[in-house]
Amino acid sequence: MEEAHGFNLLKIKSEHDLNFYQQVKLMNFIRRQMHQCQCFKCEKKFQLKKELICHLEDNKHIAVLPDRSVWDQPQYYFPTYENDTLLCALSDNEDELTAEKRTDNIPVFSEDVSNIEALKQSSVLNELLHEELNNIEA
Repeated sequence: MEEAHGFNLLKIKSEHDLNFYQQVKLMNFIRRQMHQCQCFKCEKKFQLKKELICHLEDNKHIAVLPDRSVWDQPQYYFPTYENDTLLCALSDNEDELTAEKRTDNIPVFSEDVSNIEALKQSSVLNELLHEELNNIEA
């Protein structure tokens, strides 16, 4: 994740003293913002995910977190993608925080992008938005 995106989760976990549940909320917040093509730092919206990624890289927003109050909310306990393997890889193990004990062979589980349209159709976020729209119309 660090090589591909410049996002070092272990460093962020250590610097911000994140417990397991805060890591889950942070990852779900970032995933939701990415799903909505919105920068998680400055909240600028984009039409295409490619534009968002260029913005994150060009403005160095990828390694900068917004205020904790933005993402440390109960709504982010719920994943954007069902069966998100990244969330399964999170740990509350303190040994991971020490660089001496860490190896560079840590597996990184990316989101399954083999069929992104199917993911968008079955995402929890879409279901919640659909329910909310139905409640508003009723």
